[in-house]
Amino acid sequence: MATGGRIIPRFEDITSEKLGKAGLITELTFGTNSDKLLVIKECANSKVVTILCRGGSRMIVNEVKRSIHDSLCVVRNLIKDDTIVYGGGSSEIACYLAIHD
Repeated sequence: MATGGRIIPRFEDITSEKLGKAGLITELTFGTNSDKLLVIKECANSKVVTILCRGGSRMIVNEVKRSIHDSLCVVRNLIKDDTIVYGGGSSEIACYLAIHD
């Protein structure tokens, strides 16, 4: 809830405190079907991010979603434990250099 708004079950319970606040709200139109997207910017609790995945087929979209999920898992793992083993043969080169010296 980036805007600070709350879920309101009844119309009579609407107050300005429950609605939340946003700095800028725009509607974007994109794609061949004139799809619309509501963009809310400059929120007080802006720790929320939305990622829009589009593709030519369902298979492409599913692959993009899988790649984003994998990337987020890598970031999560680095936050939990920031020790890493470099790839691309760098550990072998480091061993060679240590033995050579």
